[in-house]
Order: sequence, then structure tokens, then C-alpha cells
Amino acid sequence: MTTTNNRISAFLMLWLIICASSSPFSGVVHTSSKVGLPAVLPCSVASHLESDHTPHIQWHTISYSVLERMGQDQFQGEAYRDRANVPEELLVRGNCSLFLQDVRFSDAGIYESYLVYGESNIKNRIFIQSVHLAVIDHKAIKSVETGADLILDLYTHQAEQVIFQNSTETNWTVLWEKDGIINNKDYLKKRDHKLILRRVTNSNSGTYKVLDLEGLALSTVKVKVTEPVLIKETEALEKQSALGQATMSMPPLSLITLFLTFNLMLQMN
Repeated sequence: MTTTNNRISAFLMLWLIICASSSPFSGVVHTSSKVGLPAVLPCSVASHLESDHTPHIQWHTISYSVLERMGQDQFQGEAYRDRANVPEELLVRGNCSLFLQDVRFSDAGIYESYLVYGESNIKNRIFIQSVHLAVIDHKAIKSVETGADLILDLYTHQAEQVIFQNSTETNWTVLWEKDGIINNKDYLKKRDHKLILRRVTNSNSGTYKVLDLEGLALSTVKVKVTEPVLIKETEALEKQSALGQATMSMPPLSLITLFLTFNLMLQMN
């Protein structure tokens, strides 16, 4: 009975190893991009390329069709419209890499590429590559001088809101909203995917978060407001000058000693 169980266990282990090694996900290529930036998912069909045929490529996720291209004809999935591309000039040379623009958190996951071949009525697919895309947020630490401008990068059209937490408080304040009214127009400006806080003060020290429609942080920036270097140097020079003037206004030590000695002699007489 024990021998039989051992054989069954060995068979099951061998079966799992075979299944794992045959799975397309066992050779997954990993890549990453920061949210809002471009991403490239590698792919090559050079070994399958036929000189007299234009490569026909498909990219899919587990749930969605991403892109399909054959020559000049291209189809983009709804979630990837105007953001996904396999450049034709690269494809004809066997490079079937997928280019994504303005990457979103929802883009993260496994992508599979296929080479499609066969007659118009009968199509077959050859699996090429699995790519895992990780999408990460932006993090930064900034130091800005009092009276200068603080520039916060929104990175993408996905930015819906900017919130702020003062370094001495626990509550978050909505600083900016997409298509919303900016209350403090005298010091807050939006230009070229950037939010500009003009003439910052110590009260602007703290943490800034750029949020998307789902409330996820596209970026987190910790800001410290410092005194300008020139002001510090000026204060030091003023202190040195005041000390020098005080020293010059005091009589020399020898004169003080002579004066005290002369007074003592007069008192003795």
C-alpha cells in the first residue's frame, strides 16, 4: 500500500512539473512603467517571418483584446483606443513589440502576443510571448525656498484631484480638482500638466498627492519649505558687522588699565 502511494505521489509530482514547464506563463517577461508614462512590451517574430507575407499580430490580456495589426490595418481594443500601437515599420522587420501610451493602473497584468497565419477562411495562431506589466506610482521629495514657486507634475490626463496635508496636521485638504474652480487664483496656476503654487511660505510644507478618478495616488511628493540662502548670508553679515562696530566702539584695554591706575593714585594722595 505504501509503495502504491509513493508511486501515485511521484506521478502527481511529475505531472505538476510537466504542466508548469508547458505553461506559457512559465517564461513570462517582466517589465514596468510609471503611471502616465509610455511602456514597451517586448516581442519578436523574426524566426517565424516569411518574406512574402506581412506579419499578422495579436495582443491580448486575459480579459481584453488590446491590439491586432496586419500591414496598415490595425484594430485597437476599447480600453486601449489611441494608446496602443505596434509600429508597422518595426513589424516588417520582425519586431512585434507593443507600445502603450499614458499607462494606467488598470493596464497592469499579463499580456500575450500571437502570430496569426493561414488562409482568409482558416486562421491559426502561434503563441509568441507573455509579458507581465507592472504599473507604479511616482514618489519624490522636494525642497523649495520661501517666496519661490512650487511646481507639481500632474503627469497625465488621468489626474483628477490634488490633495495636501500640512506637515503639522493630520487632515487632507483638496487643493485642486480637474475642471473645478480654483479658489486661490492669485497663487495657484495650472499649465502643461503642471500645478504651480506661487510664492510659497512655511505653511506649504507637507505632503501632496495627485489622485486619479478611482482615488489612487498617481504621485506623492513630500515638500520642505526653507529660508533662502541669500537671506541667511545677509543675516550672518549683519551680525558680523554689528559685532565689529561694537568692538570698535570699545576703548582699548590698555587705556582702561591706565585710567584705573591713575584714579587709584589720586585717591591714595
